[in-house]
Parts: sequence; structure tokens; C-alpha cells
Amino acid sequence: MAEKRKNRPTRCLLIAISILSLAMLSCLPLPVPIEPSGVPSITAVLPGAATSTLTPINIPTRTIAPTIVPTGIPTDVPTDIPVPTVPPVPTDTPLPTARTALGVFTWAVIVDLDSEPVPREQAQELVNQASAILMELTGFSYAMVDFVEGNSPGAVADLAVTYIQDHAGSLPNGIIIFSYGDGDQARTYGGYAFTLAGPPGFRNTFNSPVVGNNRVYISVQHWSHRYAGCGYGSSMAEDVVQDTSFGGECRNRDGVACVERFGYSMCSDAVDDLYASSRTYFGSSVIIHETMHSFGYEGNMDHYGTETCNSRMSGGASARPYNPDTWDLAEFQYYNGMCPDVYDNFASSYQP
Repeated sequence: MAEKRKNRPTRCLLIAISILSLAMLSCLPLPVPIEPSGVPSITAVLPGAATSTLTPINIPTRTIAPTIVPTGIPTDVPTDIPVPTVPPVPTDTPLPTARTALGVFTWAVIVDLDSEPVPREQAQELVNQASAILMELTGFSYAMVDFVEGNSPGAVADLAVTYIQDHAGSLPNGIIIFSYGDGDQARTYGGYAFTLAGPPGFRNTFNSPVVGNNRVYISVQHWSHRYAGCGYGSSMAEDVVQDTSFGGECRNRDGVACVERFGYSMCSDAVDDLYASSRTYFGSSVIIHETMHSFGYEGNMDHYGTETCNSRMSGGASARPYNPDTWDLAEFQYYNGMCPDVYDNFASSYQP
């Protein structure tokens, strides 16, 4: 494990390569990013919601004959039959509750005011969506425990460093920074992640077997990123240029029709994707995807559908449903682009 930390630049490069697979699925161009030192994985994509047309169903009707009430029924009711009583319900009987999380991964949220504004309510909505996804996959949930706004004094990571210094005695498990990212990396790809050392004595309750228990997980996120953007020609463009896709959009296909969805132009064949099921789904998925990289040993090879992932899953690394012989978009998005066994690593890392 010590050897893996010594080779961190190599690991960062491998994780950064992860954006190629996610960028293809999020219909973004595939330029090669130039990463600053110490910033590992990068991801791209965004959220939406599926639509469908319902065909009217003709329901046959039938005539029901009126009920015939028999005659000769006695009208006098015996008075000596005891009436049963219902015992009272004990007041200490617990009512049924929703599924209880096995543990809670806490996030502080920082809004980089040098990028774009993100209201607290919208940040909470994204964390709630991510929590529901994580709960289904692992039994653990997310919680936003702090929300602050500020200007970056230099690199985006400085916002996290300052927060860690100011909250050394009560740090969360991770920090989400809504920002364009250094060099517009998050704005271009959707998001990226890395870890920072906590202060002396800090112990993260999610003790990664890869980075150790003294690290704070950092996710840099572009809030208004477009999943499956269509007709823009660039993820940086604000206005639609044409009503069909450019090369690099819509899974690298020209001429796919664009439709309006969530206030922007989306590839028409992406509206039924899981990532497009809500405006926040992909942003939530990016947070999970990037954080899970810190719980996998193989960097880029920890992605869904890689030969390494297929080999591990075929060998019984996890009991989660997975077909190594087929690449399935719905399953890819269900697992947020990660090999299923990485979620087992995350769940077993919890040390309250």
C-alpha cells in the first residue's frame, strides 16, 4: 500500500484517463486535459429525465345485473351475544420506518464565487440525490453538514485547504467544491476529484485501503454542466449553434437531432438514459464515481467494462449482478461507471 502512495503521479494519470470512457457516454468532445500536479481523476457528463408517449387503451364495458335481496330475513337481533373487544395498541410499539443507513458519509459544500452561484437548496438537492443512489448500492448514505461560499485565493484546492485548517476539530469525510475547476477542468469534463491530508490526529471513518485514513475526499463539481449536450460544439459554449449534433457530441455521432430538456439542448437519443432521469442525476453520479476511485486499486482499470473489471467479476470478486460478456449502458450508469466490486471496498472501509 505504501508503494501505491509513492507512485501517486502514475495513479493520478490513470484516474485522469478515466474521463475518456465517461466523456464518450456523456457525449462530450474528447480533448486530452492537462492536469495540474496532484489532481487525479476527471469525469464528465450530466443529468436529465426520460419521456414516453402512452397509447390509449380501450377498456370493454359490461353490464352488472342488480343484486336481488332475499326476503324472509328476521329483523329481531339477539341481545345476549357478547360484543368482542379489541385490545388497545401499546403506545411504545415503534412505527415502521424507512431503511436505516449503515453509516453516513458527511460532506461540507463550498461554492467558488469566482465561478458560478449555487444556492444552498440546490446543493442540498444534489447531495440528496447522490445519497439515494449510494444507499441503493451500498447501504450507506450522504449528508451535507456545512455550506459555505468564498473566493478562491489561488488554486481551487486552496478553498479546501483553508476549510480544513479552519475546521480541524470537526472535519467531514469529504468536501464538494462547486467550481469551474483549475483551468476550467470541471467545466469542460463535469468534475474531478482528489484527496488532501487532514490535520494531525484526524481519522476518516471511511478508511480507504488505497489512500489511508488521514485523507479528506475532495470532489470538484461543475454545477450547470450539460449531460449529452447537443448542437453546442463545445462544453464551454453557452448558446446552441445548430439543431443537430457536432462530432464529439451524442457519443461521437454527427447529425443526431437535438431536443430541449432541463433548459438546454440534449441529444434526442439520450433522454431515456438513467443519467438524464433528473436534472441532478449525473452531477450526483459524478460525485460517487470520483470518490469511489479512492477505494479502487487499479485506477482507470477500475471502470465498468474494462478487462480488469471483467476478470475480477468473473473470478467472484463481488456478488453484485454483472455480465462480463456484454457492455450495457443502463448497467454502466447504474454503477456510475465503476466496477461493482469497488463499492464493496467502500462499504468495508467504514470504521466508526
